[in-house]
Amino acid sequence: MLNIIKIDFHGSTHGHFLEYVSNVYIMQTPPSKLSIFKPPTYSAHAPDKNYLNNRQIKCGHFSSQQQIENTDTVIRIIMPKNNNNMFFIALTNLLCKAGDVGFEKQLLSVSEPIRNNPVEYRNSWYSKFNNQDEYVPYYKDFPKISNQIFDFPFEAFFSFNDFCIALTDLSNFLSQAFFPDQSLYHLWKTFIQYNQGWQSFKKCNYLINDIFSNSDTEINCTIVEQGWINFNLSKMCKLYQGPPFDNIDYPVNTSLIYDVIKEHVNSLR
Repeated sequence: MLNIIKIDFHGSTHGHFLEYVSNVYIMQTPPSKLSIFKPPTYSAHAPDKNYLNNRQIKCGHFSSQQQIENTDTVIRIIMPKNNNNMFFIALTNLLCKAGDVGFEKQLLSVSEPIRNNPVEYRNSWYSKFNNQDEYVPYYKDFPKISNQIFDFPFEAFFSFNDFCIALTDLSNFLSQAFFPDQSLYHLWKTFIQYNQGWQSFKKCNYLINDIFSNSDTEINCTIVEQGWINFNLSKMCKLYQGPPFDNIDYPVNTSLIYDVIKEHVNSLR
């Protein structure tokens, strides 16, 4: 029976991008002449037929569909334990792509009455970040199998250095060579620029830095980003209430949140 190489992954963990890169830069599959990034989500779902017909590695939600044979070689994309940042990135990407399986729907589910109340809606996302242990295990929910398995670290997608190291390890696992070049860097750079989760994460980081530097930076965030910033403020300085949590309108600039933090910290002296 033919040995198939399968990338088994959960939604929003970039299985299609890993499939394309591992085929082109490890298995030497002819690259797509068309952009692989498909609007409007810019997921890596649009390579041309020449690539698709020649690929040797294929991705899919194989575990959930019970489509792994004993002879398959399996690559799994694994979410790290206790990494709040990676969970936020994956969740944001999932929101942009709309999850279509059970746990994804559960993770994204927010009742209409809560969605219609800005304070409750913001705090609902805050709660998901604060109780992510209820959801992260689903990203690790792969069945036990006897196949050869390579665990590809999800966090490696967000650093070109780490990405190449993980691909080198993958090529060794497959008894192949890895051929990185300028085109791979530019492809990865485009992936990062289109990656909604990473861009949102960077945006929130800049805002948090500007909050603590008492800069006067405009805040223009989604309700999810507001919940994420509040989650980080709670972790950083035990701030659990005040205008960022309790007001219908979120503070419009970083200096306003700095004032809230300053008042909170002074109350602890």
